Amino acid sequence: MSLIVLGINHTTADIAVREKLAIGERQIPVALDRLVRIDAVAEAAVLSTCNRTEVYAVVTSLSDDPEDLLADFLAGWGEAPRHAFDGHLYCYRDGAVATHLFSVAAGLDSMILGEPDIQRQVKQALEAMQSAGAGRAVLNRLFQDALVAGKRARTETGIARGASSVGAVAVERATQIFGESLAGRTVLVLGAGKMSEVTAKHLQARGAPAVLVANRTYEKAVELARQFGGSAKHFDELPQALTAADIVVCSTAAPHPVVTRTLIKDAMRARHNRELFLIDIAVPRDVEPAVGDIENVYLYNIDDLNQLVAGARQARAGEMARAREIIDEAAVEFLRWRRSLEAAPLVVAVRDKLAALRLAELARLRSRLPGLTDKEWRAVEAAMEALTNKVAHPATMAIKQCAQPDGDPGAIDTIRRAFGLDGTAAGEESIAAPDGVELPLEAVAVIDAGSKQRKDGG
Repeated sequence: MSLIVLGINHTTADIAVREKLAIGERQIPVALDRLVRIDAVAEAAVLSTCNRTEVYAVVTSLSDDPEDLLADFLAGWGEAPRHAFDGHLYCYRDGAVATHLFSVAAGLDSMILGEPDIQRQVKQALEAMQSAGAGRAVLNRLFQDALVAGKRARTETGIARGASSVGAVAVERATQIFGESLAGRTVLVLGAGKMSEVTAKHLQARGAPAVLVANRTYEKAVELARQFGGSAKHFDELPQALTAADIVVCSTAAPHPVVTRTLIKDAMRARHNRELFLIDIAVPRDVEPAVGDIENVYLYNIDDLNQLVAGARQARAGEMARAREIIDEAAVEFLRWRRSLEAAPLVVAVRDKLAALRLAELARLRSRLPGLTDKEWRAVEAAMEALTNKVAHPATMAIKQCAQPDGDPGAIDTIRRAFGLDGTAAGEESIAAPDGVELPLEAVAVIDAGSKQRKDGG
């Protein structure tokens, strides 16, 4: 079994490409269902934020190229040809998957170094995977360890010191246009999710009066507006709200733009061409890019905000190095656990296979040498047992070595193939008797016992 992640993020593609592969929170159960229906996929998880879409999977050794499987899935999800994402996707396997996810959970891989919201998003990905029944031992442990490692990196180093959320950076951009105080400016927030809530808090901290909140689910708009002493708007009141607003923060979960060029042109006529500032922090984008071409309309998307935070990484390079030490340490521990998880049942399977072959050979010998005395037969049995133990011992040592962090993970598959254990699922290895000799009851018992032990997790 191989562990793999395939993804796209803000460092490998701009928003025009990323939004094609975005998987909304409500879509994740559907995506997980599609993933686990792929024959080679044993476990799956999806992490999709404004800056990334990543698919994590445990795939069987029967899969020739798991990267192709996941790339086909993402291309199918985005309804685009594979070549549209050439050069934009990244792929990590086995131990590198843990290092990557742990770095993501710590905020080391975020647009804003140490940003706080990513821990919540990783936790949501874990919960969604568990709710869908798409995760088992490996991905459950991976995501749980990621949350622990991410928290350690954030609390034991200074990477999160002074870190801002995307919403805070969006508000910072607004103050560059309108001045440090937003007093007297009318603010409209589209969407009532967590990002909208965080942004509204920062807007009020900069002196903005009570905000307007518009959302397709009106009850959610009422709930968020009440927190800030604002006013809720039905979504069909959007044209009037745009006429009144000076600053519009867009963060809905819509799969397509909800603020169109036509809508803004009409609003600008109604507001007599008064300046309008839009910050689109949604992925996929809420605002049509052509809106930015309209006179006196200032449009910024999530990628534009990246310029405001570019210097933070250089300023905290030392803290990043300390955080990476924590991440690397946690990744080694995860890798040790994962390899031991694979090694233990393989040791049992190898010994079961050898024991069954030994009993089958003894059965054949007994039919060919009926004249042996009981004493002579016990000597033959002892010799055969000693021989199989001598074969099993180095194989067991090799498997245990593979379980070490510096071991060769590919050797596990080599050993499986060497003992003929790679063609079936764990616990279902078949052992044929030589020359068609019927296996004795003792051999059948060995096979059945080993199969039951592996199925029970022994």
